[in-house]
Amino acid sequence: MLPPIQSQSRLAFGNFEVNIPAAQLLKSGIRVRLSAQPFQILLILLAHRGDVVSRERLREQVWSDGTFVDFEHSLNAAMNKLRNALSDSAENPRYIETVPGRGYRFIGSLERPSAAPVPSPAGTVQEELPRRLSLRRRWLAVIAACVAVLLGAAWWFLRPKAEPAPWDLTRLTANSGFSGFPTLSPDGRLVAYSSDQGSDGGEDLYVTQVSGGPSIRLTLDGNGNSRPDFSPDGTKIVFQSNRDGGGIYEIPAFGGEVRFVARDGQNPKFSPDGSQVAYWVGDTGVAYPIPGTGAVFVVAAAGGAPRRVGANFTTARLPIWSRDGKHLLMIGYTSAKPYDDANLDWWLVAVNGAGAVKTGVNERLAHDRLRLRGGTSTVGSVLYVPVPASWSAADDTVIFSMTFGDTRNLWEIGVSPVTGKVTGDLKRLTTGAGNEVSPSRSLGNTLAFEKVETRTDVWSLSVDLNRGTPRGALERITQSPADRYYVSLSRDGRQAAFSSDQAGRSNIWIRDLDSGKESSLARSPDLQRFPVISTSGARIAFSAYEKGKRAVYASLPGGAPEELCEGCLRATDWSRDERTLLMFGGSPDQINTLDVASHRQTPILKNPQYNLLYGRFSPDNRQVSFTVRTAPNRAHIAIAPLGASGTKAFGIIPEGAWVHIADVGPEDWGEWSPDGKTLYFTSMKDGHHCLWGQRIDTSSHPLGEPFALLHLHGRVSYRDGGWSAAGGKIAMVFSEDTGNIWMMSRSGAH
Repeated sequence: MLPPIQSQSRLAFGNFEVNIPAAQLLKSGIRVRLSAQPFQILLILLAHRGDVVSRERLREQVWSDGTFVDFEHSLNAAMNKLRNALSDSAENPRYIETVPGRGYRFIGSLERPSAAPVPSPAGTVQEELPRRLSLRRRWLAVIAACVAVLLGAAWWFLRPKAEPAPWDLTRLTANSGFSGFPTLSPDGRLVAYSSDQGSDGGEDLYVTQVSGGPSIRLTLDGNGNSRPDFSPDGTKIVFQSNRDGGGIYEIPAFGGEVRFVARDGQNPKFSPDGSQVAYWVGDTGVAYPIPGTGAVFVVAAAGGAPRRVGANFTTARLPIWSRDGKHLLMIGYTSAKPYDDANLDWWLVAVNGAGAVKTGVNERLAHDRLRLRGGTSTVGSVLYVPVPASWSAADDTVIFSMTFGDTRNLWEIGVSPVTGKVTGDLKRLTTGAGNEVSPSRSLGNTLAFEKVETRTDVWSLSVDLNRGTPRGALERITQSPADRYYVSLSRDGRQAAFSSDQAGRSNIWIRDLDSGKESSLARSPDLQRFPVISTSGARIAFSAYEKGKRAVYASLPGGAPEELCEGCLRATDWSRDERTLLMFGGSPDQINTLDVASHRQTPILKNPQYNLLYGRFSPDNRQVSFTVRTAPNRAHIAIAPLGASGTKAFGIIPEGAWVHIADVGPEDWGEWSPDGKTLYFTSMKDGHHCLWGQRIDTSSHPLGEPFALLHLHGRVSYRDGGWSAAGGKIAMVFSEDTGNIWMMSRSGAH
């Protein structure tokens, strides 16, 4: 009978041998590479040979260090590695048997590893006896020492691992509205954040001490001041603001004069030496894998001409600095086609343009079955990677927020500053039931983040669309806790279609605005978005994302959807006779007509440099309004003639016939009044996303200045969630955030 494992240094079975002190697995004397977790599982199974070891017991002994992981996937992966190392099979096991519903059992036969003979010293019996006694004492001492080592090694591998110090969780703000986008000062003593707690309801910057005390209000205009970042010495803060058309600004950490840094831009980040600021331009409402919708820049903190970083990317966003200040880690996209999964990732990009490295985080998350598919974190996004928020110089880990199940928590993963590749295990840092986002980490072991709840609802406003005058107040017409986007009104204003996840997946829903009754158009496990109701309300076109491809369908309410176009991006309007749809897609995006009966598409608007999107027929079908996206953060609305015969008259409308109507953002579009004399559009021309109108003369040129139809300057705001005008109504999807700042740190953190 073999002694217990704790008293042995080596164990043998088959042609394998386990060297416990060296933590090695040998096969026929040759070392087999085996990582720590599979090796620990092997030792536990050997220690309980013949007995079933439950999965829960393995979790307690191997994953008991307080790190939150996808345990089921991690254990399965470790067992696969162990079986591969042993050339074993789960179906026909020789060594490790799976006991369904219970765990695992080692079924191999343990043997004593062979030992090399010890040669006897020469000499007479009289001479040998004292020597043998001496050698015996020495061997006993060696054996005792080995036993001690073995016991220590066995204890090390089989011990229940000590729990790390628990996180201390502290709520820093307690506002009824929204406080978010926290950033910790380098010494971890201050937190700057954005909040709408002022009496005017606009977003301003505040700073407070981590140890407690009143907050100091840094900005006073409420003009979308948000996403602050401390300088390395903690004396200054850069932030983004909607003031004066939007841009990056700087302010002293305890208040003072605001200084302009760069036009446009979002999410500014100081370089490690404080001499530069990185930021990106674009629209957060556009999906990540869309070419031409984001660009990253670096500018001197003192101001000056910005330099684009990663100009070879078709889209780049959300940069953070490496610890050497020579690279940026950012979300990058390299394909000229939209929604090309393999080309979306975190990239480590040299600031001087010397090169870029794909980190592999997208593949890692996909491998771990944690990658989002159709998450609501980015409106309209199907392919998605989380935002890298903070890169620790202490351990080269990047912290980020990611959806897992129905919650968003904080996670971290290693990124090598040398190779640019992701390293180590994916670790879950928080397990809250809400949405924990916008993490910031100080030099110590301290995190600040926001817990936020976002409500998205469809609202309605009764309007005389020909006169451009409201007839009442805004009314919320959906109430249940679900996400809703991309509303479309029927021509008579009695029905609204929108996408919603209220049944667990984003599908198309129809609401009767008179009775309030809602029904699903065509429930599907695939993502459905961007509904467009036909003139009569009898048909609805919508986009679907299924098996890695896009398609556009049309459906009768309650009927089976008909696929109109495979690979198409989105339909945006029906002709009045319901025979034609306006579509957009391509690279760059162009606007086509689609014949509903034949499914044939005909290009009508295209440009080799600009993306053309969001076409809308005029009431007489003789003109089309559309959005011309000229840069990641720049666009304008234009009108082009279709001719007396409507869409059948000719092909491409020359650019010389386009009429510039209004400058807007990249996700804004126009909607016609019933008489065709006014074009309504959303715009941030006053620093907030408001609704405007522009009168049009008989030659389709602007008549006078735009007028404000609806100002939206409060907590409830429009964020590219979709809107529609018809039947004496305007329907819009508004978002409302509520949240507060939280801190968490381990004992001893500073």
